[in-house]
Amino acid sequence: MLDFSVRTATTYTPEFLGLPEGAWVQDGGPQCAGQGVVVGLIDTGIDPNHPSFADDLTTDNYPVPAHYSGNCEVTSDFPSGSCNRKLVGARHFAASAITRGVFNASQDLASPSDSDGHGTHTASIAAGNHGIPVIVAGHHFGNASGMAPRAHIAVYKALYKGFGGFAADVVAAIDQQLY
Repeated sequence: MLDFSVRTATTYTPEFLGLPEGAWVQDGGPQCAGQGVVVGLIDTGIDPNHPSFADDLTTDNYPVPAHYSGNCEVTSDFPSGSCNRKLVGARHFAASAITRGVFNASQDLASPSDSDGHGTHTASIAAGNHGIPVIVAGHHFGNASGMAPRAHIAVYKALYKGFGGFAADVVAAIDQQLY
């Protein structure tokens, strides 16, 4: 068996998967890959201010698919305008956690906002914008891209940093995502 070293460098994932020469070519390049699709994610929420989810990176037509009927939950820490043509839907689900008395609204954020970072990370991998510079402590690590950079994103927060989550809240998120 061939063995080789690997690194945790998500900026190279599209190349590792062969997307620039494979699926992206078939889709018309990264500027078209995922177009017309809404990727739904159930995770710890999302940071709507992350450049991977900006919709002002293009001046061309980028409409929200007509078949998508979700909504964007507005709260004090997820204000109106958090959703856009890229991030088309966001809600949080915590009814089971609240019933069980483990939900802490200030720590866990009773909104689609991501206090953990995991949901933001996974959303950017799935459908983050193409060519986003990755800079950490002044060091440039290349440009990142989601696998379907022209797809739209709908995030359903049902997992939390403080306690994880409950199946009933995940199922409620799935129900919202499917209907």
